[in-house]
Amino acid sequence: MTLKKKTILSLVLFAAIFGGLLLAATFTDLQVSRILTKGTLPPGQYYATGVFGVVFECIGTCPELLLSALCAAMLTMWALRIVKPGAVRTLLVITGGAATVGLYLWEFSDMFEYVCRHVQVPEGGPSFKGVPAFLWGIAAFLAVFCAVLTLFAVSRFSDDTLKKLPRFACVTMGAIVFAILLVQVIKNPMGRMRYRAMNVIGDYSGYTRWYVAGGQPDKEWMRATFGTSDAFKSFPSGHTRAAAATFYLIALADVMGVKCKRRRALLWCFAILFTGIVAVSRIMVGAHFFSDVLVGGTIGFAVCMTAREFLLVDRCHLRALRGD
Repeated sequence: MTLKKKTILSLVLFAAIFGGLLLAATFTDLQVSRILTKGTLPPGQYYATGVFGVVFECIGTCPELLLSALCAAMLTMWALRIVKPGAVRTLLVITGGAATVGLYLWEFSDMFEYVCRHVQVPEGGPSFKGVPAFLWGIAAFLAVFCAVLTLFAVSRFSDDTLKKLPRFACVTMGAIVFAILLVQVIKNPMGRMRYRAMNVIGDYSGYTRWYVAGGQPDKEWMRATFGTSDAFKSFPSGHTRAAAATFYLIALADVMGVKCKRRRALLWCFAILFTGIVAVSRIMVGAHFFSDVLVGGTIGFAVCMTAREFLLVDRCHLRALRGD
């Protein structure tokens, strides 16, 4: 079977599986949420108490931000080792290093913000976005520490390897930003009410199917009713989209020339498993419905695979020229 036929077959199978699951989710969303939130989302509450769901709510976005930090570190070390000395290299190194630290800080602060939503934090003292100042201090320390470790790890790569990484880093970061924007462009106008918002008021008449656009209600009303302004941002799932960033590890393996089938299979298994677990956890905490996580995860996966094909274009072209 030729590569073209394999690609077409893969796309057809992907579309068939996605279409079948979306059709099933269309008619079972509410029932699935009722089953999975049982015992984890107490009646009348917005935030769940189940450990599994809460843990993955806190770490579900990690792959997207951690991978972005890795890409920033790759660009920093590439500039430091490969680019000729001068103002351009200095600017690239400073910008890349700052971005590496900043992305780690974003990740840890985001994680602590989710933790503070579920844990009773003593009131008093300075805070920002609901996160006490001392936790911001811990986040800053961890950000610098992880940035140094990442830069050190990337510094161990050979010059030949470093020369391959800038394109991967730029394409990956661009694809991640595109996926984030795409989900937000869909999420706000769709205005689907979260299951946990219905749980607060004990009224599920506000349930709508994924394809019904309702827009965003008044923010002050949402804050007064639910204690938050994101009660109508259920479709699609941003957490599941972020979790699907684990599939970029497969593209990284391609770029670095990893041919071991066992290692590549492990990467596929890890990406599928992690994305699936985060998807289930989002339903368990009442943040999203089955169709929300399905579409969110598919957007993340599809954008990643498109970026991967773009990264492999030159390699495939060279093989064709050589007659491989």
